Amino acid sequence: MATALETVVASVIMPDREGRFSISLRDGRIAEIEPERHDGSSRAWLALPGFANLHAHADRTFTVTSFRPRSFADALAASAKARAAFTSADVERRATIFLQRSVAHGVSRVRTHTDVDPVVALKSMEGVLAAKRAMAGKIDVDVIAFSTSRNDLAEPEAVARLRSAIALKPDFLGLSVNSSSDPERATAALLDLAEQAVLPVDLHIDEHLEPDKILAPMVVKAVAKRGLGSRVTFSHLCALATLDKSAASALIDAIAKAGITVIALPETNLFLQDRSEATPRRRGVTLVRELLAAGVKVRFGTDNVRDWFFPFGDGDMLDTALFTAVTANVDKDAQLLAGLCDGRATLVPGDPADFVLVPASSIEDALARRPAGRIVFKAGRQVAGPSVT
Repeated sequence: MATALETVVASVIMPDREGRFSISLRDGRIAEIEPERHDGSSRAWLALPGFANLHAHADRTFTVTSFRPRSFADALAASAKARAAFTSADVERRATIFLQRSVAHGVSRVRTHTDVDPVVALKSMEGVLAAKRAMAGKIDVDVIAFSTSRNDLAEPEAVARLRSAIALKPDFLGLSVNSSSDPERATAALLDLAEQAVLPVDLHIDEHLEPDKILAPMVVKAVAKRGLGSRVTFSHLCALATLDKSAASALIDAIAKAGITVIALPETNLFLQDRSEATPRRRGVTLVRELLAAGVKVRFGTDNVRDWFFPFGDGDMLDTALFTAVTANVDKDAQLLAGLCDGRATLVPGDPADFVLVPASSIEDALARRPAGRIVFKAGRQVAGPSVT
C-alpha cells in the first residue's frame, strides 16, 4: 500500500516454493514477489493465478431447481422446450449472476458457449453480451457464438443465422459437430466463417462414447490443412477414451501436431455419458494424462451449471479441479494448475495481477475444502473477498 498505484499483499504461500511471501502489485501487474520473515502469528493465504473457466454456458445457467435427465437426449429435449421462452433480459440476468459468482470463486476469465439457433435466435447472444458489459473490469468474458445441435451448418439458413451472430462481435465461433447431418460440410462452413471473421474456434466434438462415430480425426485433418490448429479448441472429446491404445495414440499425436487445445469437462461428462436406468460403466472423461504426455494443451471448464444437462455446480473451478484430479488422476500440481488457470501454474513478476488468495494451507487443502472467503484481484484491483488494503 505504498502509493495509489501500488498494493502489497503480505503473508502468502505459493504452490511451488517454501516459505511465506509478499506480493507487490503495480499498474495492474505483479511487480515483485519477495520472501517474508514471519513469526507464525497469523494465517497465510494460498496465492494462485486467477482461475480460467474455458467452457461454460452462461446463457443456460440457473434455469433448473430440480431436474434429472434420463439421458443426454432427454436433456437436449428439455433444453429446447425451455429455451423457447428465453428473453434477452432473462439471459442477461442469469448470466450476470453466474459471472458474479464466478468472480467470488476466483475466476478471472470465462469462455461461454452462447446459443445461436432457431429456438433462441440471437436472444442468448444479446443477453450474454450485456452481462459481459455489466461485469467489465471484474472478469474477462470470451463469448462464443455457438451453433447448437439445432443449427446445422450443413444448411444455408443456419450459416446465415451464425453470420448474423458474428455481426454482434463475438470472440469465438463454435459448433456442435456430431449433431450435423453432414459434419464435414458443417465443419468447412464454420472454418470458412472463422477465417473470414478472423475468429478462433471452439468445437463441441465427440461428446459420446461410440468409437465408430468419432469425428475428431476428420476435423483435425480439415484444421491442419488450413493451418488453423493454434486457433482451434476441441471441447469434450469423450470418445477418445473409447479407442484402443493404437488408435488413441494416433489421434492424440495428430492433435498435438496440429496444435489444437483440448478442454476436459469431467463434471457434466461423468453425469451424462452412459446415463440410463443402470449404473454407468463408462466414465466419459477424455484422456487427460495421455494428451498432456503428448504435449497437448489441456484446459478445464465447468460446462453446464444448474441447467438441464447438469443440475449442480456454482461456477467454482476448484470443484472442477477436484473432479479432474479424482477422475483423470492428474497428480502433478503444475499440470492441474495449468489446466485450472489457462497455462499459469504460479504467480510470476510481470504477469497480469489476476490472482486469488484461498484460505488454505496447500493445493490439497484447497481442493478438499474449496473454502469460501477468497480474496480476488483483477488487474491489480481487489474485486471480491474481505478487504486486504
